[in-house]
Amino acid sequence: MTVMRDVAVIGAGPAGLYAAYQLASAGLDVAVLDAQERIGENAVCSGVIGEEAFVRFGLPRRSVLNRICRIQAVSPAGRRLEYGSATPLARVVDKAGFNRELGELAGAAGVELCLGRLVEAIEREKEGVQVRFRLRPQGVGKLRARAAVIACGVNGSLTGALGLVKPRELLRAIQADIGLGKDGAGNPTEVYVGRSVAPGAFGWKIPLGEGRVRVGLMSGEDPRRYFTALLQRVAPGVERGEVKVREKAIGQMPVGQCVGERMVAIGEAAAHVKTSTGGGIYFGLLSAEMASAVLRRAFRRGDLSAEGLGEFERYWRAAFGRELWTGYLARKLAAHLSDRLMERAFERAKGIDLVARLQGKLSFDWHHQAILASIRGLFAPAAGSV
Repeated sequence: MTVMRDVAVIGAGPAGLYAAYQLASAGLDVAVLDAQERIGENAVCSGVIGEEAFVRFGLPRRSVLNRICRIQAVSPAGRRLEYGSATPLARVVDKAGFNRELGELAGAAGVELCLGRLVEAIEREKEGVQVRFRLRPQGVGKLRARAAVIACGVNGSLTGALGLVKPRELLRAIQADIGLGKDGAGNPTEVYVGRSVAPGAFGWKIPLGEGRVRVGLMSGEDPRRYFTALLQRVAPGVERGEVKVREKAIGQMPVGQCVGERMVAIGEAAAHVKTSTGGGIYFGLLSAEMASAVLRRAFRRGDLSAEGLGEFERYWRAAFGRELWTGYLARKLAAHLSDRLMERAFERAKGIDLVARLQGKLSFDWHHQAILASIRGLFAPAAGSV
């Protein structure tokens, strides 16, 4: 007879592993399934995690590469606006190592890590769900559980088949780690904006220390030619063919329900991704924390129906729903600015000392106050104008 688990978590990224850790710590029998043979094997991420997340979730720090204390926004013509802090705003991690550290936490809590299992379908049964997966090279298998947490990233095949949440829009991201020949660990993180730079989003250069930087961009269009231009801009001596380039899709704005009977979708699988920056780790961890709390209560009540799990929808919307909508609409607004108008916006920001105005409103992970204050400052009529 097939063993019935309490929870099957699909996806060994930060959201899935953290949810599994919390559920197992509460005494539930949890298994995590993932196609990768080793956790972190195919991690593609800027690796930037706000300091608040480390404090709130007690995240491991062995994988930290560098601290971010200054961020510069760079216009198409090279104008710069800088925000700095005496204490770290965020930390940059080796994403593969970070995922493995979370895997160690989950394993220590009793989670069974079932790697090398590509989940192809989840089917509801009377008393639970059946997870069907493929083993390399040609094997197949199944696992039964009372509930499933879908945390397998932006690939919507599972959520789509179950009639659950999907992203309103997909952005495409591309990045590479390159050597610049000098340390520069204390240099600012640079964010490059403009329609000619990264249509619909932005580019970045993140110091990693030991003479290396992470260069990348997101775009609503094919990002490859824009990446080549950005690489030449920030590292003229480096050719694209000399670096290992990675790409991924990033979902924006959830559409539909994140819960169904015995099912919860979290993290990137639920498009719980910051729409202003594309960062998925912090909101993914928040999503995992809320989903695990809802599931624990549902198990105690013996109610794993869609209605019984529905409070998850209310929790995440109250926690960061406004952040998602504000960031999404602001990014859409910025995407319609020509490079000429973007330069004028930088001039205006310097003229009104926008960065100083944003003191107390700027937070690395919570952006809606700063976004609204920036829009008011940049687009309000100048004093004395008609």
